[in-house]
Amino acid sequence: MQEPAAEDPAQTPPAPALAVRILQQGADFVAVSKPSGLLVHRDEHHPDESAAVQLTRDAIGQYVYPFHRLDRATSGVLLFGLSSRAAADLQKCLSAEDAHKDYVALMRYPGSNRELPAKWSCELPLSDDKDVARDARTEFEVLEEFDRVALVRVRIFTGRYHQIRRHANLCGRHVIGDTTHGKGRINQYYRDHYGLHRLFLHLERVDMRHPFPSNGGPANGGEERLVVEDPLAPELTEVLAKLRAAEGS
Repeated sequence: MQEPAAEDPAQTPPAPALAVRILQQGADFVAVSKPSGLLVHRDEHHPDESAAVQLTRDAIGQYVYPFHRLDRATSGVLLFGLSSRAAADLQKCLSAEDAHKDYVALMRYPGSNRELPAKWSCELPLSDDKDVARDARTEFEVLEEFDRVALVRVRIFTGRYHQIRRHANLCGRHVIGDTTHGKGRINQYYRDHYGLHRLFLHLERVDMRHPFPSNGGPANGGEERLVVEDPLAPELTEVLAKLRAAEGS
């Protein structure tokens, strides 16, 4: 799990009508789509704001148990257990080596004539809230290239605070819209020219061993997987559409 820390209030201003959308629900879990700007749960810094825990609870009519988190500015798949035991089982499966959390990010890279490698990784340690260096590993894979930016699939193998954004920064390839670790003038350019008013970081797919397999498991006798997908939000697909149009002009 990521270490709790206060979010930058300027990163993504809370919207008045944020809501969660149910992606999947089983007897022991529920998966929702968290929009950018919504807290996962309230804390001492935001005691009265809407949060995904309460919104999901109200949507399904029962208490939910968080076991992983997304930064406030990040959108995408968010899972909850429907009991403390279920949350513990889900966390164990999500922390396993064969689990995948696939994010999609729009990232810049320096230099107009520099090629971005198709794949790269960053294993630089990241300091926690007590300034202790912790191991961290992030893998990046280019999905689509544009002028000075690229759409990148990101997989994290550890859960450090702001891991993707910090590793991107350390690689000199900032996530567009990141007001904490990115570049203000670049963010302003994409606000003005592409209408991007949020962080372009989205947890698109979670794939892990199913902690609550059905009776008998898969027909082929293999391991049953829990896969949850959440397509990019319209405000992100619109940015990509504008980038593609600019490439074709």
